Amino acid sequence: MRDTVAMTVTRRIFVSGAMAAPFLAQLGGAAPASAASALDTTFSLLDGSCEMRLTELARTRLASEEIELQAVAPATAVLGADGTTVEGVSMPPEYATGTISPLGRPGAGSGRMLGGVVLRNSKARLEIAGIRGSVPDGRIFAFLKVDDEWLGEQPLYASDPSAMRLSVEPGAPGKPTALKGSGIPLTPTQEGVDVFTEAFGVALFTVADRVFTASGTGRAWPVPTLPV
Repeated sequence: MRDTVAMTVTRRIFVSGAMAAPFLAQLGGAAPASAASALDTTFSLLDGSCEMRLTELARTRLASEEIELQAVAPATAVLGADGTTVEGVSMPPEYATGTISPLGRPGAGSGRMLGGVVLRNSKARLEIAGIRGSVPDGRIFAFLKVDDEWLGEQPLYASDPSAMRLSVEPGAPGKPTALKGSGIPLTPTQEGVDVFTEAFGVALFTVADRVFTASGTGRAWPVPTLPV
């Protein structure tokens, strides 16, 4: 499916955040789409992955309530140094669209990742799936499921596009461009804090807490600019 759908890089393939970017990347000053530079390049994404890894703060607070992280397929688990503890997830992209400036700043775009994450303990199970985000908005949405009840799509996380940068390495003639981004901070929105608190019965986080750090890689083709 990823080979048949036109996809362009966002901060989460960072991204892009939100997802991304995830996505994915929270890569200062990303310009709004209306002010995009004529030098900005649009990329059509071939493939890639976005990783969301819990911060040390988040791991410590989740462990205090025995809350574990799991991956939702087709996302895969990212293991910690002990080789067993799940500290994050790696997600493939469903789609993404966006531009990148010559300085590696995202211009405008959106994207969604496949799979998601589950937070669970003996009290509750919170599933976060279909993670999507947009630039320069910076909000990251996802579909929520608490235990057996779907709650719909909600804005769960926020990122700062001004902190986002992409490494862009043009390929050899006939080869795609390599894109890479890392160190993208994700903080919960008030909606995200409220959903977590209601599900688990404890307030572990605030909107000021960095709970995930996102990173990602991808291969993409520059999209030619068509004459007006």
